[in-house]
Amino acid sequence: RSPIPVLDRYFFSFFGFGPRPFFEPVLTLSLFYAPGIILLLSLFGGIGRFGNVLGRDYAVFATCSFMAWGAAHLPFAAAAAILAGNAVSPGIFLVMWFASSLIFGLLMVAAIRTVFGANYGLAILIVAGAWIFLSLGMYVFRYVSPWLFSPFLLFFAVMYFGGYLGGEIRGFGNSFRQRQNFKRFLQNATVNPRDADAHVQLALIYLQRRQDARALEHLKKAYEIDPDEIDANYELGKLARKNGEFQTALDHFAVVLGQNDKHSLSEIWREIGATYMDAGMPAQALEALEKFVERRGYDPEGLCRLGAVLKTLGEAERARELFIQAVEAARTSPDHRRREVMHWGKMARKEM
Repeated sequence: RSPIPVLDRYFFSFFGFGPRPFFEPVLTLSLFYAPGIILLLSLFGGIGRFGNVLGRDYAVFATCSFMAWGAAHLPFAAAAAILAGNAVSPGIFLVMWFASSLIFGLLMVAAIRTVFGANYGLAILIVAGAWIFLSLGMYVFRYVSPWLFSPFLLFFAVMYFGGYLGGEIRGFGNSFRQRQNFKRFLQNATVNPRDADAHVQLALIYLQRRQDARALEHLKKAYEIDPDEIDANYELGKLARKNGEFQTALDHFAVVLGQNDKHSLSEIWREIGATYMDAGMPAQALEALEKFVERRGYDPEGLCRLGAVLKTLGEAERARELFIQAVEAARTSPDHRRREVMHWGKMARKEM
């Protein structure tokens, strides 16, 4: 076998396109890579405690990792099988490996954004750093793989872990079925021409997955069915503000206020204040944000936004006090909210 440029013969010790280098990463992905990414996100992404997130999202994320690996690897494995009997430059295999790795990395960025809701910057950094777990796993399996299929090892594994593994696999299967059944139920419910809530619930699922276009489609349908649907108006207002349609956003928020001025734990006032601020109307934003902070005095986003408004209006000392409170609120926030508020803590620290 001809040596690979730069990497020489060490390339085939860890990488390749044959059956063995294809199946070993399946174990590496499940035991090293997927848990490693969840660990990095827990440490730097503020998504919660590692153990809690691992138990909640491991099955879904590991499946995404397997699918991404297969999609990135299989086309090049087929091409390598075709080229194996021909006299080709060894550099071609190196190029194929780089292309496969790049595609896998891009797919994993999409998987992290979909499953955990991370932004592009964080997802790219996590994928770049997580290669150490993939390399570590492949290095470990390079030495232990000859014993993996020992009949004695398999016998003891089945005896000691068979029940546990079977229960875990059934649990993963039940989790997927529950998710699929829930989404199928909501999709069936949207057939009812008068059920606005089903469209809203589907929209919330799409918003969590950052699929704003699909979410907007269902929210508009819910609004057409019931123009007074409070959650539809609230989410439509948030999307309108995000798209720079400030008057449309305020119109939707007015419908929400007309029914419940404490909607979403009074976050309606924070959204109104943010809309006025984005529209260049700090005086109106001040009134709305002060009302929100009166009710939610430990919300980092509200404190940071109110501080920004006061800074714009020239009240620098009061603004600084609010920024300090925002940093402290973000630092002491519970684990399940840390990912949401971490951004506002950093922004407040910059404004101080």
